Formats: sequence, C-alpha cells, structure tokens
Amino acid sequence: MKNLSLILALLSTVFGFAQSEGEIIYTTKIDMWAGLPDDENGAMIRQYMPQYQTMQSRLLFNATSSIYSNDMGESKNEPDLNNTEEDNVQIEIRMDNPLEIIYSDLETNTTIEQRDLMDKKFLIKDSIQASKWKITAESKEVSGYNCLKAFLINDQEDEIFAWFTPQIPVSTGPGGMGGLPGLIMYVSMDSGRYTIAADKIILRKIEKGEIVAPKKGKEITRAKFERLVEKKRKQQEKEYGGEGGIIIRTEER
Repeated sequence: MKNLSLILALLSTVFGFAQSEGEIIYTTKIDMWAGLPDDENGAMIRQYMPQYQTMQSRLLFNATSSIYSNDMGESKNEPDLNNTEEDNVQIEIRMDNPLEIIYSDLETNTTIEQRDLMDKKFLIKDSIQASKWKITAESKEVSGYNCLKAFLINDQEDEIFAWFTPQIPVSTGPGGMGGLPGLIMYVSMDSGRYTIAADKIILRKIEKGEIVAPKKGKEITRAKFERLVEKKRKQQEKEYGGEGGIIIRTEER
C-alpha cells in the first residue's frame, strides 16, 4: 500500500502540472462476433456482420462536475458490410445506440441521466454509487498520460478494468464511471469485447453553461427504467432475431 501511494504521488506531481478541466473524446469499440456460436449459423452471421462497431462520445469536466454524451453521430462498422444484398434479400445488421447523456455533480455526489427508449426520453436521478475499485501498482501510458490500472466486479459478476491518470485529478470518466483518484482514460469490459478509449484530450477552460444537467424527459426510477429496457430487448429478439442490442432485419426485394 505504501508503494501504491508513492506511485500515485509521483504520477500527480512529477509528470507535469495537474489539470482539472477540459474535454475528452472517447471511442467505444464493440466486438460483435464475440459470443457467436462456432457452427454454421455463426459462420453465416459472420459473412454479413462486421466484426467491430465503433462510436464516439464526449466528456466535459471540471473540478466539481461533468457531463458525458454519446450524441456525436451514427456509429460505424468495421468494415462496412451493412445493407448486403444476396438472392434478392437485403440484410441489415446494426447495433442499437440510443442517446445517452449523464451529468454528474461531484460535490453533491448526485447524477442525472437522460436516456432514450422506445422513442421517449427519460430522466433518471440518483446518487453516485460508490464503486469498489481495487487499484493495482501496474502502470502504463495511455494517450500520452501516465495511468494506473484498477478493476472491479459489478453486480453481474463481470470484471471491469480501467486505466486512470492522477495527472488529471478528477474522479470521473466515460459512461458515468468514476470513483478513482483521477480521470478514467480506458475501460475494458466483458472480457475485452467492449472497450472505451480516450482518443483526444483537450485541457481547456470550461465556460459557464457548457456543463448543464439535462432536463428533458419523464422522471423515472432506475429500477423501472431497467425493466423497460429488458422489455424492449425481449421484443426485439421476438420481432427481429436480435440479441444483446444487435438487430437483424431481412427484407425481400
């Protein structure tokens, strides 16, 4: 523990003047082939489904608050294999990516999330849940910043890895993540199937009005919203054969 404390102190002081406000552009990358069966069905899906889908999001932060949004345009496939036509059948495979805005007040320890679901907007107000991160002494450079590795196991028993930098001493990160003594620069979940990486870091003064809590939407509890998400997922599976947010549509031409 003494060695870890020493590393944190060195990273925050030796490697440059600590900044506490700015803008981060993250890239989320999803391996859409992960979990597909190793049989004929899996092979057929791989012919039409791009292996990776990427999307960008933005985090604005200062010493007391932050706002995260994925409203930066449509997601992209790698390679672009959508709308493949074969035998007069049009096949579309895409990842559903609803709007997500997350405001965090680091002083009052509260969060307000605006989420889109079933063509409606919802507001979820909650306290910032304390995450039981375990910080390791492992370090590496991420996007030009010296970072330490931390991990936790969530309620679904999935292991989440994060790299954070004490050089930016703000306890926040992408997707409402936080609770570490520094900004989260990289996240890996679901055995590496789902990653979020800081691609562009702009340390600048955040002007008044740039970080504002979302106000549009019907207020709803987190538990009720999660029940609605599950209902929609089952509906998609029944209608389109989609699973885990992946929607597959076929249309005769």
